[in-house]
Amino acid sequence: MAKIAKRVAKSREGIDPNKAYALSEALQLLKDRSTVKFDETVEVAMNLGVDPRHADQMVRGVVNLPNGTGRSVRVAVFARGDKAEEAKAAGADIVGAEDLVDIVQKGTIDFDRCIATPD
Repeated sequence: MAKIAKRVAKSREGIDPNKAYALSEALQLLKDRSTVKFDETVEVAMNLGVDPRHADQMVRGVVNLPNGTGRSVRVAVFARGDKAEEAKAAGADIVGAEDLVDIVQKGTIDFDRCIATPD
């Protein structure tokens, strides 16, 4: 059997493997025992006690991360007149009408989301 490294042995000190820790307490233990100089990744596995074969027990959801995903989303809006001004004020990156259609067809711009007004 391989020997446990000193760093790993030190990080395991004070942790009871038989105790069920609360999520906040477990995360605090991880942060306190961190010895690396980079942001670590933590994986969480949860036993929810549901049977995914039953439609009424399916578990799905979305989580909004507190600091975002680190990627900015570029938004293109097809609008004219007042709606174009509203889109610019709301933070749209690219706003236009027929001229924007020509640019998109040429493939010269890059955007992540596209919104069109009904006019």
